[in-house]
Amino acid sequence: MREPQVRDFRRLMVYQKAMEWIGKIREIVKAWKWEDRQVIGNQILRASTSVAANISESNSQLYLQKEISFLNNALGSAGESQMWLEEARNAKLIDQQMFEHLDNEAVEIRKMLVAMIRKIKLEIGENKRAG
Repeated sequence: MREPQVRDFRRLMVYQKAMEWIGKIREIVKAWKWEDRQVIGNQILRASTSVAANISESNSQLYLQKEISFLNNALGSAGESQMWLEEARNAKLIDQQMFEHLDNEAVEIRKMLVAMIRKIKLEIGENKRAG
């Protein structure tokens, strides 16, 4: 367990990046016809907002293992979002260029999440050696 403190997840670069990504996705989905919004749009928004929600939950934990667990959930939701973006492209709701842009942002977010998980695992290892 780390020293109890209130941390502000809004300061995390990965959280800020995820929120910008969600905003772009939301704007695109708004323009779709009702059926596409209800089917594919809702899934993309649910998965992408789950990324930011899990980042905020991870950063609000006292226990390092729980923090990793929520970051892992965010990682999975980012991957799911990529699948739904691919489905949107296949359904011709977004073009290849927009798909690549949003997909690349998802990859960047996933890399940042993996780096955070690695850093916390190192911290856990150091705490075990110190204890």
